[in-house]
Amino acid sequence: MKNFILFGFVIILSAAQHSYSQCSDAGICILGRKNKTELKEELNSVSLGYKFGSSGKDADINGAENDLIFNSVIFDADLSVSPVSHLSASIPFTVIEGPLGTNSGVGDLIILYNHSFTIKKKHNLTISVGGKATLGDVNTIDSLPQRYMPGLGTNDLIAGATYSYSSYRVSAAYQKPFGRSANFKTRLKRGDDFLFRAGYSQQFGLLSINAEIITILRVQKSSILASVDSSGFETYTDIEGSNGPQVNLLASVGYRVSDKFLLTIEAAIPFLQRDYNYDGLKRALTAGFSVSYLFKL
Repeated sequence: MKNFILFGFVIILSAAQHSYSQCSDAGICILGRKNKTELKEELNSVSLGYKFGSSGKDADINGAENDLIFNSVIFDADLSVSPVSHLSASIPFTVIEGPLGTNSGVGDLIILYNHSFTIKKKHNLTISVGGKATLGDVNTIDSLPQRYMPGLGTNDLIAGATYSYSSYRVSAAYQKPFGRSANFKTRLKRGDDFLFRAGYSQQFGLLSINAEIITILRVQKSSILASVDSSGFETYTDIEGSNGPQVNLLASVGYRVSDKFLLTIEAAIPFLQRDYNYDGLKRALTAGFSVSYLFKL
């Protein structure tokens, strides 16, 4: 069984190399994910991961080629606040390379408070609220556009809920960005994001598997800088197609190396993809792994 599961995951990872996979680097996908603290004997985890991404060479909506490469080191934590609540946090350091240049830096910080309610001993409802703090730079000396930036340039509110029963879970969430990025070239204003995810997980001894369908709809169109007149007055234009849905299949495999350490690998393949990349979130390939330390306070 274990060999069959690992073989299936390799097939998914291989398929991802020729398709567009993305959750949402904007941050909303932190809500509803299966966290390491759900393991029965541990309450807390800290994780260090690596993620490689490529935007692909297809032209974006304005005709400029993407061809961006992303290398990210990501720190995650799930920390217990009480027996029924925990904090989730994530922050990356990313190097972005592309035809226009190279940039790197710390990305935006995402923090989420999660409170769980048990219903009739079998059902669990978790309410989550938090946000994204704009820590990452959005400008460089050579004025690279937004898609080369480690930060998105806005402070965002994230809220939602997750229902779980046995091995099944469903989540719904909303992300509201405030303001417009200060990026000189793009001045991007992202639309709100709505997320719906449904997943199944199973444990086979030391091996765990998780599969999810993740749908993200950008509720409004995003907009970018169109022109600046002689007085410095800026006008903006909506990006056609920027509020289309994304639908992805996400799969992950976890292995308990020891009582305190967990190794996880994951990949995603798309059913629907978007047609623009002004925010730098589009991926033609995504592959990653993480090592988690599990402990009690």
